[in-house]
Amino acid sequence: MTRAPLAPLDLAELLRVEPLSRAEAVHLPDPARHVHQVVLAETFDRLHRAAPHSLVVLHDEAATGGWALAAALHAGWERNVSAVAVPAHAMNPSSAVLAERLGIALLVIEDEPVDVALTLAGQVSAPQAARALRVALCAERLAEQSSIRGVLGVLNSELSPIPVALTTGGAVTAGRAAGAAGKPVGTTVRVDITAAGRPWAELVAAIPAKSAAAAGHVESVLRLARLPLLAVWAQTRMNSSAQAAQEQAAFGLLRRLVTEPADTRQATEIEVPAWTGELGWRVEGRNRAVWISPLRGAPAEELTQLIRAAWQQHRPDWPLVADSDGWISWQNLADGEDSADDTASGMRRAIGSVAGAAESHALVLGVGGLHDGVPGLMRSVTEARLAAHVARDGGPGSVQWFDQVGARAVLAWLPRAQIAEVADLCLADLMEARDRTALVDTVLAVLDCGGSLSQASARLGVHRNTVLSRVARAKELGLVLDDPARRLALHVLCYSLASLWVRGRS
Repeated sequence: MTRAPLAPLDLAELLRVEPLSRAEAVHLPDPARHVHQVVLAETFDRLHRAAPHSLVVLHDEAATGGWALAAALHAGWERNVSAVAVPAHAMNPSSAVLAERLGIALLVIEDEPVDVALTLAGQVSAPQAARALRVALCAERLAEQSSIRGVLGVLNSELSPIPVALTTGGAVTAGRAAGAAGKPVGTTVRVDITAAGRPWAELVAAIPAKSAAAAGHVESVLRLARLPLLAVWAQTRMNSSAQAAQEQAAFGLLRRLVTEPADTRQATEIEVPAWTGELGWRVEGRNRAVWISPLRGAPAEELTQLIRAAWQQHRPDWPLVADSDGWISWQNLADGEDSADDTASGMRRAIGSVAGAAESHALVLGVGGLHDGVPGLMRSVTEARLAAHVARDGGPGSVQWFDQVGARAVLAWLPRAQIAEVADLCLADLMEARDRTALVDTVLAVLDCGGSLSQASARLGVHRNTVLSRVARAKELGLVLDDPARRLALHVLCYSLASLWVRGRS
């Protein structure tokens, strides 16, 4: 079996390891240019015999600078060499201009030219060993990173000009977006990153056709980045969880200042603790709270992380605190900063910016009133929570303002699940009926409309006779509307059942 020949090193690869890692690239038009051999040119005669794709290291007579360097650059351009390396003492500004005009790579070295040429010759003759050294050095650099951006920065620096991106759910979260775009002609390398047994992200590199031979090396480097990225991810989770716990405890202390005022001090005279500023919270002045709540159930820890990330993206200047069955945030305004109407408009714009994220995560939002100081914040939080519970009836992404809720806030706190259990016991025939949903909806509409069959039929979009027949059947199954002593209980029962069934279908 014949092995495929190893791909030659390119300039970008050589510039990442010694000795050229210490060189200055004065002009580098094509970092992907291959280097087939190294030539130590002491004379112009040797320079004129250099083969194409050579890396020429000037020495002795050819490295005296001035006109000699200009002649060497012209000769290199004529011979189509990959690059010319010149000692620092022979370099001058006019040579940099000439290299740019000729489109030839020009490198300035500080080390002894003979030593540089010998080392480079060894690397070019054994590209696999040179790449192994690069991988080892890259691994060290990756291990030093403490952020996702830092890891992607190392990858893009190491693999340049090949772009690398980190994607999550198909969206680019770090790195260069061109890495995920792919190339019409070329190769795309993908490396999955799994966290906690589930796919978390993907590293993607777009390799142009002329660099396709480097795909194996690119994949090796991307695989090296998996553990540093997972370490950063785990540290971020730990830091985020610790911060969330600290903020939750701090908000609990802030709430106790209002609910348990010391001695004879009035709640309206509460002094704002100094540590609120350390957390980046503003509570002086006027506050309007937002309560974010899952459509049903308690928020999971994983969901908390997602909500914190989304809130940081859309409302980075507002706090976000996990609390019982949801999350608290608030808008703060200094006294006299805006009128109430302007504040409400600003809040609506802010809520609109996060509505899409709320709907995608099956969340609802409640907005409290605008009140003064710490006591006002706690009152607004309570109002926002009531409004959020009302918003649950509207489905994912619904927003409810407390000043529009009124007495409906009472209904939001009904123990609907327990009421449904009572219905299973007291109205067994109704609960077993196939048309129970239509019957309960009809009775609820009639009760909501004060007993008017015509208004109920218009609300339900059915004929009045249909409403009449459903009411008659409901009476047979235990829903007796004309008994004043049972009407309130039946109204609450029908509301609870209808609400639960609507949520079950959403």
